[in-house]
Amino acid sequence: MRRFKSAKEDLRAIVREIRHSSRLLALHRLRTLLSTLGVLCGVAALIAILAIGEGAKQETLEQIQQLGVNSLIIRGDFGEKEEPQNVGQTAHRLTEDDAEVLRQNIPGLRTLVPLKVTGLSLRHTASSLTPEVLATTSDFQTIKSLPLAEGRFLCSLDRREKRLSCVLGHEVATALGKAGHVGQTLRLGEAQYEVIGVLKNTDWKETPHRAITARNFNQVIFIPLQSPTTLSEILLRMEDPRQMDTTVALIKHLLRRLHAGHDETQIVIPRALLQQAHRTQRTFNWVLGGIAGMSLLAGGIGIMNIMLATVSERTREIGIRRATGATQRHILVQFVIETLLLTLTGAIAGMVVGIGCAIGISTIAAWKIVIAPWTLLLSLAMSTLVGLCSGLYPAWQAAQMDPIQALRHD
Repeated sequence: MRRFKSAKEDLRAIVREIRHSSRLLALHRLRTLLSTLGVLCGVAALIAILAIGEGAKQETLEQIQQLGVNSLIIRGDFGEKEEPQNVGQTAHRLTEDDAEVLRQNIPGLRTLVPLKVTGLSLRHTASSLTPEVLATTSDFQTIKSLPLAEGRFLCSLDRREKRLSCVLGHEVATALGKAGHVGQTLRLGEAQYEVIGVLKNTDWKETPHRAITARNFNQVIFIPLQSPTTLSEILLRMEDPRQMDTTVALIKHLLRRLHAGHDETQIVIPRALLQQAHRTQRTFNWVLGGIAGMSLLAGGIGIMNIMLATVSERTREIGIRRATGATQRHILVQFVIETLLLTLTGAIAGMVVGIGCAIGISTIAAWKIVIAPWTLLLSLAMSTLVGLCSGLYPAWQAAQMDPIQALRHD
């Protein structure tokens, strides 16, 4: 009977020990989970932020490239509907004479194209579209690489013979239906124009920045430039983009001479805008990366605290390992590896969460995202560094324990 009671008490003690061990194990797992959350959140934030930033960078670059990286744009009069800001401004607007002087005096010039915003409106009751009507020359198609869906673009004979011809953008032709095909006639202002060509659909990115605004050629109607007239823009494409600074200085000098010392024009250099976009994006990435790095640092501090608690709980285990032949180096490596595994688990989970967050933001806010491979490698490298730094001190403490004192620890 006594043996039965003793066995019963032993069984209850074993059950209590198992329950106690289970609670400790559950508590340890909970602490481990919480410690990885900091790394998870930091990596997820880093990937999501960099994906959004890289997407914004790509959109900006695409917008600038629409203007032509090797091009210059001289802007003057922006249309017949706009009034001069002062009485004398009209006399200093761009003219065809200005374009001809620039053509003859600028070295390394490949193409020069005059452009006029006419202010004409499309009179077609079946369409609610209000396209921009631009007067230009045949070289405009070359400088902008505009593909044709049918017909042809403007030619020199259209201008020389003052033909009432027009070329439609893709969206304009689609909105007009049957009237948007070659051979049909359209009423622009008070005159009837014959459709001689239709452009293919072209990619276009909208931008809120006025300095890099590019026209949506899907919503444009081109007509021959008539003489004489003032110009809205002069587009120049250079042979060597490295001569941009010299060319800009020469253009300003020539225009000041032609306009009696006045210069109301604006010169847009897409290449300079492209370089500025690169510098701005680089700064933006550093700032955002620093913010996400602070989250990783906080996660690293949490992991260090957990590892310090783990070392304290496993003191007897450390003593047994030392007593069976493990060196201080073995103990150090063991705890550093455990810390790295803990950190990398949070990092990999953070990558998955970060990619999901980026995709979700892109879907909800209609923002472009770009998840570049270097952002994943950067996140992994930063989390590895954080894990290494966080685990060194707890591992060093474990390695410095006295084996005899560790074995006596209960």
